[in-house]
Formats: sequence, structure tokens, C-alpha cells
Amino acid sequence: MKPSSKLLVLALAGALTATAAPALALENEFHGMFQLQFDDSNFNGTGNLDAAGARYTPDGKPSDAHNANFFEQRARLAYIAKANQDVKLITKFELDYSYWGNSSYTTHRNQGGALGADTVNIETKNIYLDLNNASLATNAKVGMQGVDDAFKGIFFSADMAGLLLTHDCKHLPVTASVGLFRWNDTTGKVNPFTSLGHDARDMALFDGKYKINDNTKVGLAYYFVNATHVDIMDGNGNQLIEDLTAHTTGLNFQTNVGPVTLDGFALYQFGHNGSLNQDFFTTPGVNNASRHRSAWAANVGARTKVGTGTLRSEFLYVSGDNGNGHTTNAFYTPANFGYSESGFWNNEMVILGRDKNGLTNDSAIVFDANNKNQGVYFGSVGYDHPCTDKITASVNAGFAAIAKGNQYTSVNAKTGSVNATSYLGTELNAEANYKFNDSVTFSARGGYVFLGGYYNSVAQNGETPDNPWDVKMLVNYTF
Repeated sequence: MKPSSKLLVLALAGALTATAAPALALENEFHGMFQLQFDDSNFNGTGNLDAAGARYTPDGKPSDAHNANFFEQRARLAYIAKANQDVKLITKFELDYSYWGNSSYTTHRNQGGALGADTVNIETKNIYLDLNNASLATNAKVGMQGVDDAFKGIFFSADMAGLLLTHDCKHLPVTASVGLFRWNDTTGKVNPFTSLGHDARDMALFDGKYKINDNTKVGLAYYFVNATHVDIMDGNGNQLIEDLTAHTTGLNFQTNVGPVTLDGFALYQFGHNGSLNQDFFTTPGVNNASRHRSAWAANVGARTKVGTGTLRSEFLYVSGDNGNGHTTNAFYTPANFGYSESGFWNNEMVILGRDKNGLTNDSAIVFDANNKNQGVYFGSVGYDHPCTDKITASVNAGFAAIAKGNQYTSVNAKTGSVNATSYLGTELNAEANYKFNDSVTFSARGGYVFLGGYYNSVAQNGETPDNPWDVKMLVNYTF
């Protein structure tokens, strides 16, 4: 080898070594999960849902809908690039088949489950930088991240792009978070020449927690949403135009009273809808000029040891709106503009509320707290029991009713009048889990709903729809 060639090789080797040195100090973490479930149901995956496949809508449809049976699967992958305990890049990805056999040779999310596969369907959930400053006792998360509200998810529980700062007070048992997030930004379909940032839906966040003692914690949270002439399409292909402000503020708590743990919240939402507002639950073409918002929600949950198991209960109230006057008492959530980024999972429902195992086929009678501007009374009781060191089981019962009737309330097809009763139904469900090993769990979960008078004679030919049921068999692997 010529001397010049040797020098070139040494220089190249040195450059590669210098480039690789920081990477060698990097700690790489990989985590994830895989879930496969078989679903047999006259509820999930059937024609009794709305166009988005989310809300139970049996109106005018056959009372005895054919049951659906399908396999649904999901994989989530997380890669964390950790420079040290204070600097981490966190990324999370998701791959779904909404059901086996849906399609192949395509490029759409949740697809590729048919013969041949070969589909590009990877979804990016999170990409954010996680920074800690020990001297300032402050954490910063910057980028697309998962964020939950302080009210058990009824306002939002979603991935969103933004900045979140969290500070632990050194001399007080107080933690405070502030954040700014951009939910949507669009140049609009009516006016496509506006500038980015002007037709946007933004949220500002404040969340404070105070530990009174070892038994009691209280919190104060405030969320401000500002939508300036946001012009998008909802999940049903409808055009949505929002020009509004929404202030959501409330208190939350957790305390131990003897053997009982209580937690809950009370919150108030106010603001106004601009003259262009046509949200998800507003009749298209109706002008809602200067309609103010004044909505309430409250919750209390309890859990305690009974025998070797845990007895728990939840009650949720959310105000509804009858569509009259200049003030709306309906609770504003992302569902109002076509997004399923909120819910209430603490009651462990399968059909009456959103199922914790819902993947892409995620349906419910009460899908979100707004509940088509009707609000909700929602109660539940459940019991979790560790049968053996490998087997656990739980049983649950729940009931729900609308808080206020409006133009979306069910109509009796025989009489042509609105059903007088607000009762949606009663659910009974049960679940059993077998821990195969530390990473793999097999589960069976089933639910049945006795429909209330709200659904009397709403189906085709004035009939009452069959009671919904759903049975799932699941395998879950985490690493």
C-alpha cells in the first residue's frame, strides 16, 4: 500500500472513531407490546354504529343486527436514546390491523391484514426530548408526547405536539406543570391562503398538585383552548368550522378514609362559540352566533379491600344541553371536532363506556363525556379478585342515563315522538386473566347491556333493538 493510501486509511479510521465515540456512550432502550384479540359481538364491528364506527346508533336499522366476528391486532414499539439520566429522546410507533383480511398492497393506517400483506402502515405516536435539570428540579418535554388531563381523561387523553414544563418545589410538597400545545393548524378549505398559526386550535395548560399529608393530595388544573376559524373535516367527512374559546378549570383530590381510598374532581367549563361555529354536534347550517358555554362535570371514585380482593366504584356526572337559548351547557371535548381523544375508562365498561381493550374498533354507547351534547349520569361498581398467583378475575356492573335531551335524543319510530325516558342501559361484564409468564397474559372478557327506554322502538319498523353483547379472547405480550 502506498504511504498516501495508508495515511488516508488512518485518517478515515480516526474520523470514524471520533464520530462513533459519542454513540458508544449512548444507552439504547427498546420496549413494546403486542396484542391480538378475537371479538364476537352484535355491537363492535357491526352496522349498528355511526359512520365513524364509534357511537352506538341503532336508529332505523334492523333490530337483530348480524353479529360480527373478527381478529384485531396491534403492536407498539418504543425506542429510547438515553445520553444520561437527564437527557433522553423518546420515540413510539404503532402498527395495527383493524381486522384480519381488511386489505393488502396498500399504504393506509390500520390496513394490511389480508392475503399478501405488503402494506406500509406504521404510525408515529411520540417523538419528544425529555430533559431534567436537577438543580432547578424541573423537567421539560418537547415534541409530540402523550398528555392526560387531571380529570380521569374526560377532557383529553391524547398524543399532542407541544412543550410541557414540570417543577417540583424543593421546600414545599407542591408540583406544578405548565404547557402549550397545538392541536390543529390548517390554512382552511374556505380560505386556503391564510398563514400558518392564524387558523389554529391551541391549548394552554396549568396543573398544580399539593400533598397535604401522606393520606391526602389535592390538585388545581386549568386548560384554555382557543380555536380561530379552524376549518377541518371530521371523521364523517363533514366540514367543521370553529371560532371559539373554552376555559376548563377544576379541583381534584385523593384521600384515604380508614380502609377506603377516595378520589374525584369537580370542574367548570366556560367560554363562547363564535358566529362560524358548526361543531360535531351542531346541525349543519344553523348559526350559533355568540352562544356562551357553561358546563359542569363531577366525579367521585372509591376503592377498598374486601377479603382478598378490591371493591371499587365510580360515579360521573356531565351536564348536557337542550339546544335552546344563548348558552350551551354541553361539555366541550375533542369529540366535538371529530377526534376520539377523550373518554372515561375508570368504570371498566365494555359496551356502555369505552373498553380499555378497544383498539381500532373502539365503540361505546357513551363514547365521550359530551355524549352528543346530552351529557351523562354514569355509575359503576366492580370487584377485582386474585384467584391464584397466575389467575385474576373481575366483575363489573354499570348504568348510564343522559343528563339532558336535545335534537339528538332518540325518537320512537312508532309514535314519532322523542322517547320520554333518559335511561340508556345497564351493563354486566366479567373478565379473567391468566399470567402465562412475566411477559405474556391470556384474557377473556365479555359484556352484556340491558338497553333502557331511551332505545324503545328506535329500530327499523318501530322495533326495539336487541340488547348488545360483546365477547373477547385476548393475548398480550409486553417487553
